[in-house]
Amino acid sequence: MRRVRGDGGGRAADDRGAVLVEFALVFTFLCTLVFGVVEFGMAWQDKLTVETATRSGVRVGSNLGKDSQADYNLLLGVKSALTDVGMSNVNYVIVYKSSNLNGTIPSTCPVTGTPASVNGVCNVYTGAQLTALASTQFGGTSGKLDAAWPPANRVNLQSSGPDYLGVWIKVT
Repeated sequence: MRRVRGDGGGRAADDRGAVLVEFALVFTFLCTLVFGVVEFGMAWQDKLTVETATRSGVRVGSNLGKDSQADYNLLLGVKSALTDVGMSNVNYVIVYKSSNLNGTIPSTCPVTGTPASVNGVCNVYTGAQLTALASTQFGGTSGKLDAAWPPANRVNLQSSGPDYLGVWIKVT
């Protein structure tokens, strides 16, 4: 008995490498897609880590209030929460006096360029300062890191309301 192939029954001799070429094209696309998803997930994780560090800093700073070591302990909380991101990636941390509950950074305390501490408004700490923290660098007096807006000058409670503490972190 003899079998006869119809028109669509088999591949032509010159189609043998087509499957390999198609696989290479599809595999390249799938690899790009998978690595893109992984990279997006890692970026999302870093974002959540920075948000957690910010919350940790605000929580510590608001609990300590007018304690002379408030900013030091706040920065320790931020530093411990940012270990997964890496201290070399931290540009700066700004501890500021927010004028309202929505946490807006005052316009007098710039967050672009090279920010600097502003008297009565904000303290700016660089990533290098965060890495080499020492409690002797804090205390609110002249020459200390927190001298611009010392914790002792923060208002806990008065008829016009308390000072709202904010923390802003820039990480690359």
